[in-house]
Amino acid sequence: MNLSSLLDAPATNPEARVHSAGERYIVIDDLLPAADFEATAEAFTRIPLKPVLSTIDPVYDGFAYRGGEERQELARNADDTPRWQRAVKEQITAHLDLLAAPGRAEHLSLTLSAWGYPAGSRLSWHNDAGAGRIGAYVYFTHRAWDSDWGGGLAVFDEESRADAADGAALVDSARHPALILPRPNRLVVFRAHTMHAVQRVDTTAGDRLRRTWTGFITEDTP
Repeated sequence: MNLSSLLDAPATNPEARVHSAGERYIVIDDLLPAADFEATAEAFTRIPLKPVLSTIDPVYDGFAYRGGEERQELARNADDTPRWQRAVKEQITAHLDLLAAPGRAEHLSLTLSAWGYPAGSRLSWHNDAGAGRIGAYVYFTHRAWDSDWGGGLAVFDEESRADAADGAALVDSARHPALILPRPNRLVVFRAHTMHAVQRVDTTAGDRLRRTWTGFITEDTP
């Protein structure tokens, strides 16, 4: 197989499967083949991460670790684009209807940031609205995770209301949030204006980080 054929071949694992889905989110398991995921997890451990305070609630959320931010066109890949990035782009493109953006891949970009959440950290409820965002994704890259360690992604499968700016207002929501556990090699894609939060990572996680590649799907501006 020549290089051109290899780059044109899908990066997504042929055995990837939809674990669950709602009106505004989808959960895809086993995104990459095992060898590609191992390479992705190993590469993540070499990324320099710096502590940053939460922009949602810096007092109670605590700090997480972040490694840079890159922006790429959704519909284009470079020759050296990592397999995980290709697979994420493939799945976002395949689910543009979920983001209310069918047929618009050529007009969209996504950001890519590495995040590590240590024991004691969380991210409060927010909806990722504004700045041209139409959606977001979370790809879990730790090699192992236990449900006792917390760090779940909670998502309200409804459009966020003007009066639902914080956790107190969400108590009166007509729906219960979906709890998506941080399973390794799991990708979550969801629409903007959807309230979501990261549960606090429990002390039983020890020195293990909840590791993700995370970013926004945005409309390109002229």
